[in-house]
Amino acid sequence: MKLGRILGLSLIAASFMFAHTFKLADTIKGAGPMVKKFNAECHYYEKYINYITPDELKKWIDEDKDFTIVDVRSVDEMKGGEIDWPDYDEYPRGDVAIYAAMGGLKKNNVYVFVCATGHRAVLAGAELVKWFNFPKKNIYVLRGGINGWLNSGYSVVNKVTEFGGFKGLKKAGKVKEPVILDQF
Repeated sequence: MKLGRILGLSLIAASFMFAHTFKLADTIKGAGPMVKKFNAECHYYEKYINYITPDELKKWIDEDKDFTIVDVRSVDEMKGGEIDWPDYDEYPRGDVAIYAAMGGLKKNNVYVFVCATGHRAVLAGAELVKWFNFPKKNIYVLRGGINGWLNSGYSVVNKVTEFGGFKGLKKAGKVKEPVILDQF
């Protein structure tokens, strides 16, 4: 009886794993229904933001233009590296509206939103324009995200420790107290 029960549960678990694996594979390939819906949502919200290419952002950095990079990736993703800029904030994608409502983001500042590929950054930036009446001229999204930055040949620095805290900022000019949101 125990063997039958174990065998039955094993079959159920195996079928779940099989189905989940292929659903995950479809999602990774971009064929999953949720990915298609997410991509459509991102394309809709593009009308609220401006794109900036990695080359344009590098030029802004070299010219020391006044802007803030807002990274909406998770702390684990940030461990892979960040663009080296002293005015760099980290707000998880879902918390951007909360910080805007609390006054943590100012309407007259210029923001460049960054995520891994640009999709979450579009949603975060568009949220500010659509719901909080930020001027579109102040909201940019790095085209291709951090992956686009790296694929353009630019480097990143690792400012995040394995526990989510900062090792420290490198430049001394515009340094401010960094904000860290642990995702426990």
